[in-house]
Amino acid sequence: MQIIGSQRICKIGRKSHTLPEFEIWPGDWLQGPHVYALYQYYGMSKHEIEQLFIAGFGSSLLFGTFIGSFADKFGRKTNCFIYAVLYGGACITKHFSSFEILMLGRLLGGIATSILFSAFESWLVFEHNKRGFNDNMLSTIFSHATLGNSLVAICAGVVAQTAADMFGFV
Repeated sequence: MQIIGSQRICKIGRKSHTLPEFEIWPGDWLQGPHVYALYQYYGMSKHEIEQLFIAGFGSSLLFGTFIGSFADKFGRKTNCFIYAVLYGGACITKHFSSFEILMLGRLLGGIATSILFSAFESWLVFEHNKRGFNDNMLSTIFSHATLGNSLVAICAGVVAQTAADMFGFV
C-alpha cells in the first residue's frame, strides 16, 4: 500500500512541478548560448557586452536575495506567473539593438532567473507539505527534476546550435 501511495505522490509531483519546469527550462537554455553572438551582431563592443552580462548576473544577485520573501508575501504561484511575464519581457528586448533596451532586458532576465531557480521548487515544497505527503518523496522528485534539467540543457544546446548552423545566429 505504501509503494502505491509513494508512486502516486511522485506522479503528482512530476505533473505539478517537473513537467512545467521542462516547459520553461528550454527557453532559458535555448537562448543562453547565443546571446553573446547576438550582441556582437548588433555591433556592441566587448565592453558593452560585458556590461550587459554583469547587469544580468548582478540583477539576479541583487533581487535573488529577497525574491523568496516576495513569494512568501504574494504567493508562490503568483511569483511563477511573474517569472513568465519578466522572462517574456526579457526575450522581447532581444529584438532591439539599443543598448538601453538590451540593458532593461538583462535586468528583467536576472530577476526572472532568480525566480526560475527558486520559486518553482518553493511552490512544490509548499504544496507537498500542505497536502501532507511524505517528505522522503521530495528527494525523488528533485532528483528527477535535476536529471531532466540536465537532459533539457543538452538537447536545447544541440537544437540551438543546429538552428544557428542552418539559419545563422539571428
